[in-house]
Amino acid sequence: MKMLNAILLVVLVLCAMSVVTSQHMARKLYIALEKEQKRTRAYEIEHGQLLLEQSTWGAQAVIEKVAADRLGMHAPVPREIQVHGVAGARP
Repeated sequence: MKMLNAILLVVLVLCAMSVVTSQHMARKLYIALEKEQKRTRAYEIEHGQLLLEQSTWGAQAVIEKVAADRLGMHAPVPREIQVHGVAGARP
């Protein structure tokens, strides 16, 4: 009977240690999950900001302003436009 009690005590201690270990591991994994969810939210916010910036830069008025200011480009006036025909083409 004393031997059975000793074996049961050892099994009980091992079970208790495994419960503590698994709870500790679950807490660590939950903390890691929370960190990753926080990073995901931050990336979603950044993605939204980048989409907004992309739509702003893609606006026709912004493109024309940058072309005029930085590159010195302008829309051609009618006297600057030349139309050339292709040899052998029919009108």
